[in-house]
Amino acid sequence: MTENSNIEKQIKRNIYGKPQSILVVFPPGLSVAANDEAQSILSNLWFQNKFPSEMTVQKNALRIDNIHMFAVMELLMRGKCFSDIRLIMSDRKVENVPSFEKSCYNINWDYYLASNMSLKIKVDVGGSPVLHEGAIKDILSDGLRDLVSSIVTGDSVEETTTLYVDIFRYHAVMSISLAGAPLYKRGYRSVLSHSAPLREDMAAACIQNALAFGLQNDESSLPDSMIIPFSGTGTFLIEYWMVAYQFSPVLFERTYAIQSMPLFRSENFNFLLKKAREHCGITELIPANYVCIDNADDANTALLGNIENFNQAVLKNQLTWRGDEVAQCVKNNDFIKLTIDSSYEALAGNIFIPINPPYGIRFGKSKETGALYQSIAKQINALSALTKANKKHVLGFILCPSEESWSLFCKTLTNATIDTYHLTQGGLDIRVAQFYL
Repeated sequence: MTENSNIEKQIKRNIYGKPQSILVVFPPGLSVAANDEAQSILSNLWFQNKFPSEMTVQKNALRIDNIHMFAVMELLMRGKCFSDIRLIMSDRKVENVPSFEKSCYNINWDYYLASNMSLKIKVDVGGSPVLHEGAIKDILSDGLRDLVSSIVTGDSVEETTTLYVDIFRYHAVMSISLAGAPLYKRGYRSVLSHSAPLREDMAAACIQNALAFGLQNDESSLPDSMIIPFSGTGTFLIEYWMVAYQFSPVLFERTYAIQSMPLFRSENFNFLLKKAREHCGITELIPANYVCIDNADDANTALLGNIENFNQAVLKNQLTWRGDEVAQCVKNNDFIKLTIDSSYEALAGNIFIPINPPYGIRFGKSKETGALYQSIAKQINALSALTKANKKHVLGFILCPSEESWSLFCKTLTNATIDTYHLTQGGLDIRVAQFYL
């Protein structure tokens, strides 16, 4: 028996024949959306899970135990609110350096690493009295160097994947990223050099939270139309399309770290890719029901480019939609100065309005932020008056960079149901105010 065939049998028995444990990493503050999405996927798997999974919410990750690798693959390929998925290789008590070294010897690295892979090692030692970061990295680097093409350090972006070691007191968890590049890097967006766009996983989570908020307020179906003030490069637009029309992230051309690992099963990946195409409802998309508003020429140019990137992904997956009409949704206007009149009635029905303003704190103009948020609220009030005349509603959310901006927005918005949660973006504590009126 060859060594390769023996490894294949071991992988079949120990990886696919036994339940696994994973960490599903999500953006800070967005555990509810991540948990809801993970539960939804696991409850509606395309490839049945052979084990009854158990989920617990940790600080910035969901820990899922007793899960089959096929289900792990689905979470990786379908999840929109996740930043990473890490397979736990070891979870045990470590009393000292020799104890940690022994735990490393007990891992069959041949399941996870290949000679064509490069590896980054990240260590988080929290309050351990006997272990420190440098010693852990040295042990792993020395032991794994011959199994991969290179061990990379610093800000290198060339690694195939990352090995994580999280130690708290006398307990160590070792996990490896199955994603490689962060999952929010879908592949459709060209970021403006001076912009600060919301990450794709954050945008998707905010959208899913808002749609759930709408359900709580009797909005029983998807909104009929969407207006995006300050649309920037179009993250909200495309992430909404992905959520609303079940366009799985795997349908963009990107590779996952798991595809380079010995444990990877291409037949399962291809089956799930086929299912992702079958479940996509993009043919129902009507671009005329969306309006993106921004008065920055470079942002609108980038937005049109990103829409085209999305269009190419649709076409490459042999899906059809009215992509030739989509350019009409981009309007070069200042939302604050815009007259909300009968022109918006063409959108009709219930309207969804996600908002991430270019608030003054980003550009050193914090004194202008409060006035900006008041003006936005007044425009939403005017839009609400139009929809209420037709017995329809406005549903949306806005990212607020300070308590003052949040307070002024909420006070100015009239007759609205408002719910608030927090997330972290660029080191700022952001209040996300969801509104329904």
